[in-house]
Amino acid sequence: KTLQHTRLAGHCLELKRSTRASTNNDDKKEKVDLGKASTKILVRNIPFQAKKEEISQLFRTFGELSAVRLPKKMAGTGEHRGFAFIEFSSISDAKSAFSSLVHSTHLYGRRLVLEWAAGEETLEELRDKTKKQWGDGSKTNKRARLEM
Repeated sequence: KTLQHTRLAGHCLELKRSTRASTNNDDKKEKVDLGKASTKILVRNIPFQAKKEEISQLFRTFGELSAVRLPKKMAGTGEHRGFAFIEFSSISDAKSAFSSLVHSTHLYGRRLVLEWAAGEETLEELRDKTKKQWGDGSKTNKRARLEM
């Protein structure tokens, strides 16, 4: 209270008490869908100076890792694209890592954003997706699409 409205480096200080949102407000907020639990976690917002070994070390504390992938940029600069896929050997290890790290994990000053990675699509799912997008393959659909 003694520092209220004092000057520091040419700025007037105004002190306020921080109030953390209670868990009762969770019903009012829109829930963000983090996907369905699996053995693979998608980690976004990874700092570019972070190395694959550092990411592995962070997640290895929760269980055995099957794979750690940091997709590279196309230009061949060697830098990764700022996200990674972490795959665990068991779903229980993945769940414990996710629950521990999802809320507030920082690496090099950046907050990591965790989501469950979408599962691999089966061949049938890919065919259905293509069929919806392009039609059933008859020439009338193609002509109708071109004329529009």
